Amino acid sequence: MGIRNSYENGVFSWVDLMTSDQEAAKQFYTELFSWKFQDMPVDNGSTYSMAFKGDRSVAALFATPDNMQQVPPHWNSYINVPDLDAAVQRWQEQGGTVEMPPCDIMDSGRMAMVIDPTGAFVGLWQAKEFFGAGLVNEVDTFCWTELQTRGADKAADFYRAVFGWDLEVDEKPPNYISTKVKGHYNCGMFDMDKANLPAEIPSNWAVYFNVADLDESLAIVNRLGGKALMDPIDIEPGRFTTIMDPQGATIALMQVNEPDD
Repeated sequence: MGIRNSYENGVFSWVDLMTSDQEAAKQFYTELFSWKFQDMPVDNGSTYSMAFKGDRSVAALFATPDNMQQVPPHWNSYINVPDLDAAVQRWQEQGGTVEMPPCDIMDSGRMAMVIDPTGAFVGLWQAKEFFGAGLVNEVDTFCWTELQTRGADKAADFYRAVFGWDLEVDEKPPNYISTKVKGHYNCGMFDMDKANLPAEIPSNWAVYFNVADLDESLAIVNRLGGKALMDPIDIEPGRFTTIMDPQGATIALMQVNEPDD
């Protein structure tokens, strides 16, 4: 079972979606993943829609703020840290930059949005009352995060220096890099140039969700106005593809052979 009650330093603990149409996005992901949503009020008068599988939080979504209307819908990933100020300091010392300085998110925790040396955005999260996803790796929950970058070797050295991740490098091109924290897989990364991906794709952290049947999930995506961005690919852990939701945010769907608890 992928039940979580806390997270180690450097482990991805949460994902959320910034979207142009909050209600439409809730409907899409409710039908795709059978999530139940609960709207939580936030300080600026908007709502943060928490998604649940059973009684466990699995993700969230929120409407694009007025001052970010130029930013397209996208999924955010968050790395757990025990001391946000110290983590941000290490981040900057190793060559990363800060997009949004540390701030309190009511009583839930403290957050900063940062950019790694290859240009990928990611969140850092110090838990208070909210530690992150209560369920991961199971069907209809997030199961993997992946840095798609131009400069994977540089990125790997950077994240190892900041978080102490253990690295495993596949010798076959594009030399996929997997990371572990205390023996458990945490995330992956690869170089988009080595994979011959279009140059216009910026460095980004992609989010993967586990699905029971990829073909059935793709049928739901198409019916609801989303679309697959590529044909499904078979790899050792399972079968996956990338989809775009009706508002334009992208995620990967993966039918996992053997989920990592």
